[in-house]
Amino acid sequence: MPTYSVKSFFSVLIIATTISCSKSNDSSTSTPTPTPTPTPTVDTLAFSSTLVSAGLGGYASYRIPAIIKAPDGSLLAFMEGRVSSSADFGNIKILVSKSTDNGKHWSTPQIAAQNGSMQAGNPSPVVDMYDSRYPQGRIFLFYCIGNNTQANVTNLNGVREVFYITSIDNGVTWSSPTNITLQVSHPYQPSYNPAYTDPMQWTAYATGPGHALQMTQGAHAGRLVIPINHGIFSSKTNYAAAFYTDDHGASFKISPDVLLQSDETTAAELPGGGVLLNSRDQYDPSKQRILSYDTVGNLNSSTTWLTSWNAYLIDPVCEGSMLNYTTAAGNKVILFCNPVSPSFQRAMLGLRQSFTNGKTWTQAYVADNGAAAYSDIVALPNDHVGILYESNNYGTITFISVKYSQIPTL
Repeated sequence: MPTYSVKSFFSVLIIATTISCSKSNDSSTSTPTPTPTPTPTVDTLAFSSTLVSAGLGGYASYRIPAIIKAPDGSLLAFMEGRVSSSADFGNIKILVSKSTDNGKHWSTPQIAAQNGSMQAGNPSPVVDMYDSRYPQGRIFLFYCIGNNTQANVTNLNGVREVFYITSIDNGVTWSSPTNITLQVSHPYQPSYNPAYTDPMQWTAYATGPGHALQMTQGAHAGRLVIPINHGIFSSKTNYAAAFYTDDHGASFKISPDVLLQSDETTAAELPGGGVLLNSRDQYDPSKQRILSYDTVGNLNSSTTWLTSWNAYLIDPVCEGSMLNYTTAAGNKVILFCNPVSPSFQRAMLGLRQSFTNGKTWTQAYVADNGAAAYSDIVALPNDHVGILYESNNYGTITFISVKYSQIPTL
């Protein structure tokens, strides 16, 4: 009979005990622990708010939005308050509303500019941060007034004039208006003003609408650039252009016209200080936007715009808005907003971007599937973009905040 040492006996005992414990542990963990259901990430900074609706505050209609970020970080939203109807001519005031929480809540609109019982419109605001006299910044609001309908003005029976007002307290109070018509237009209406005898005979005129531009790069850093379009009596056509000031509003000059018939226009800065104009086309049946480049940014008599239709930007003959935007990662892109309905209706508000200085554009992120028309864009904190726009068939001015990452990259 074999004999076993005490050492052998305890070795067998340890092995048996280990096997037994291992089996016991396997049995206790055989039921898997349930995986927790992931909690959806809610973007608390994405929201929609209503500024005004038709009929409120004594105005039959609100139209033509524009928006800027004031030097103190608040948002200033401008719009036309049309007293009697939604018509483009009549008793129209320019109103301003303020938000101190990035667009969630807005103050009651106040009158910023008016023209008695006639038209004041096409607000085009911009912040001047380069004037040493105003180290906290000065806001300019450029706009137009008129004394007759566009059809009559086009036939030299009436006039459009151009003004600006300024604010050095973030839009709380405004200066008296300054008339700059003779510097930024070529008016012919001697019966209205003996000085309005320019043989070029410009007729209809519109600043923007939407925010204007301050250059930040190149030889013209600090320049204010205000996109416009104007009518010409002899040809009954409209062309886009821009006027600008290099001395903070003391004097103004006009750029040459772009090379295609064009209408309402928005502007962006190109690398190195060039200027891009993006215009509504009133005439081309293909409904493509018109883009015009001055890559140097001189905007003077030496400028020949590089102008062409852009097949990426289809438009239902409507105003659109453009913005230079820097992402949280530090990438510089151009954003563009307009209605993108495939049936060419003023509907489906779309926001897209360009990584190629406007030559190509991504698909649009649809921020509102309903009726939507004129708009303007502003940068918000935490990589969000704000859009102020006409919604509900011109019945409402709406503000919406969307996260930049929602915009397609292709």
